[in-house]
Amino acid sequence: MSKVPEWFIQELRQKVDIVEVVSEYVQLRRSGRSYSGLCPFHNERTPSFSVSSDRGMYHCFGCGAGGTVINFVMDIEGVSFPEAVIALAERAGMAIPEGLGTGTTQPNTKQQRHREAHDLAAQLYGYILMNMSAGVQALSYLEKRGITRKTIVEFRLGFAPNSQDVVVSALRRRGFQDDELVSSGLAVEMGSRIVDRFRGRIMIPICDKKGEVVGFGGRTMLPDGKPKYLNSPENEVFHKSKLLYNFHVARKAIRQQRTAILLEGYMDVISLAQVGISSGVASLGTSLTEEQASMLKADCDRVIIAYDGDSAGRKAAVRAIDLLQGAGIEPVVLSIPDGLDPDEYVRSNGGEAFTRLLARRTLSVVQYLLDELRQKANLVSPVGRTDFVRAALQLLAERATPVEQEYELRNLSQEFNLSVETLKEELRTFSKQHKRHREQSVQRAARTAVAQPLERAVSRASIGLLKAVLLDEMAAMYVMEKGLTELAEPLQTALLAQLYAWRLANPTSNPSSFVDELDDEPLVQLASSLFFGETPEFSKDLLDDYVRTVERHHLEAEYRALLHQWIEVEASGDGKRAREIKLQVEQIQGQIATLKLPREQNAEG
Repeated sequence: MSKVPEWFIQELRQKVDIVEVVSEYVQLRRSGRSYSGLCPFHNERTPSFSVSSDRGMYHCFGCGAGGTVINFVMDIEGVSFPEAVIALAERAGMAIPEGLGTGTTQPNTKQQRHREAHDLAAQLYGYILMNMSAGVQALSYLEKRGITRKTIVEFRLGFAPNSQDVVVSALRRRGFQDDELVSSGLAVEMGSRIVDRFRGRIMIPICDKKGEVVGFGGRTMLPDGKPKYLNSPENEVFHKSKLLYNFHVARKAIRQQRTAILLEGYMDVISLAQVGISSGVASLGTSLTEEQASMLKADCDRVIIAYDGDSAGRKAAVRAIDLLQGAGIEPVVLSIPDGLDPDEYVRSNGGEAFTRLLARRTLSVVQYLLDELRQKANLVSPVGRTDFVRAALQLLAERATPVEQEYELRNLSQEFNLSVETLKEELRTFSKQHKRHREQSVQRAARTAVAQPLERAVSRASIGLLKAVLLDEMAAMYVMEKGLTELAEPLQTALLAQLYAWRLANPTSNPSSFVDELDDEPLVQLASSLFFGETPEFSKDLLDDYVRTVERHHLEAEYRALLHQWIEVEASGDGKRAREIKLQVEQIQGQIATLKLPREQNAEG
């Protein structure tokens, strides 16, 4: 982001009306000083999407999407930060600064240096594959797999030769230091020198949501090479759990169809895209994560899981089902014949056959999990058959709709020669057990809710402090002088630290410029929410109340932990240690008493 001059971004915000831009995608209605509409990033019936023309911000209180007009264009079009800036500048008739988007200006952060290094490495790998004798064998391999040169260029595929320092030498010439190359994951230390991490591998660039290369997947060219795929190591810009391969390209199709195809491998994604199926993404060779499920939730309501049919793929599919349902997404599972993976099926049968497969061979969650039970069951043995039926009924009680229950009960009745009524009676038993477990969970949640008023108070105080630091220069200075560094939640604490640093460096900057500087999506979403809702006058008394509320929250958490520890130590008979902890408990009680708000003290009087 720092490649775009700040003065240009400020001028751009002044000339581009966020309401006009958003209105091209969302039907907005005036709501007080803001505008509201149905969020374009998730499926909803009641408007929870707000746009503020005065502040140049948008935020969805349903899915959390939010940011400036630049963020909106990036998310809705699936483009990078510079691309969004260029598009908005052209819209406003502004002259684009020389070098914008070309990478000719020097990045000034470690993360940007990593991205720059990866982009240059991708260019080098691509050139070697397509233009040098060292890449002939790899190019021939890809073409034999049916990957066209057009697809190779679109996905920026490349080749890392066996030489130990091709990338290291090239990037050194571009001004990169050895420690930068090692920390970025492009090089590894070997004794007293550094060498290329990737050697003798077909290189597959992995991009973030903005389309910037942040890592690589390298496929070995050796038949027995280990590992088959080598990914970049985790670092500041490359987190496998938070990335989906091809998401930056597939996002537009996913949003239009409200459906994504979740695949296991890079080549699956590439093969489907080549035959016109553009909504495929992959989870970088690992099981789906909560962060990846949340990424998908913002753009789709349904995910077709198309993993490999082996035991590892089926196990990963079961885990993906639970994560997707937990994120509020409907999962279905594609059953591919003959144990083929999607890439193999497309190469053998073509794209049209795979499209027909998507229409005819997708299983509901219940159907797929019943099939999983069947594959593990010993249906030859009478005991095995009974165990399978009971497990199937328990599954139906916990997961199936009434229609699915009726359908599957008839299937079980015919297969095992049992009456439907007998099966229904057994199903009722499992349903009662499941209902009892649910009721116990609700009761536990109700007990937890007793503490919610205090939690709401500290949450309001934390949000109030964040708003004060972001929106009011004088209030920001006052809060920083208080020395508060921790809020109610880790994400709020992380944003507060970023706000402090930004305020010190940019005391008079427009608050929206802070949002444009954030790289982490959850932080962007939290920051954008601060521009909406009531913003009080930040008096010293109000800020003092906020600080006291937060500090008391942390002290009370410490008090509860020590109290629990005191009880345990006293029960163990360690009198000396118990007295020490009791003294700590009393000290914290005193500290809590001094942090009472004025209205509480008046109430006691």
